[in-house]
Amino acid sequence: MAKKSHLFAHLLRHFRSRREDLLTLFRQHHEDPTELSLIRLAEVFGALDCLYWQSLGCGEVLLAKKIARTIKEPFECTLGAVSHVSTVTLHSYFSKTTSESCNPQ
Repeated sequence: MAKKSHLFAHLLRHFRSRREDLLTLFRQHHEDPTELSLIRLAEVFGALDCLYWQSLGCGEVLLAKKIARTIKEPFECTLGAVSHVSTVTLHSYFSKTTSESCNPQ
């Protein structure tokens, strides 16, 4: 039983740390929405996803559910932000190359 509580405490400590990182990075992205800020958010989401699977593997189902809830809401917002940044940065290049290749003059 001591090992399980030690594992739980260890996973919980990492989860709380990453959750704080997530809140900080969301604020930073809101203030300055760049691709770098999205990459940093993706890194935190990746770490949370890893913690989710570790929690399930260790039998900590309630912690895994909490991690999943933490990932779910902000992730939907981030997908919208990612598509927005990608559209802004790539739109002019792709529309130029597409119009040139489809309409040769």
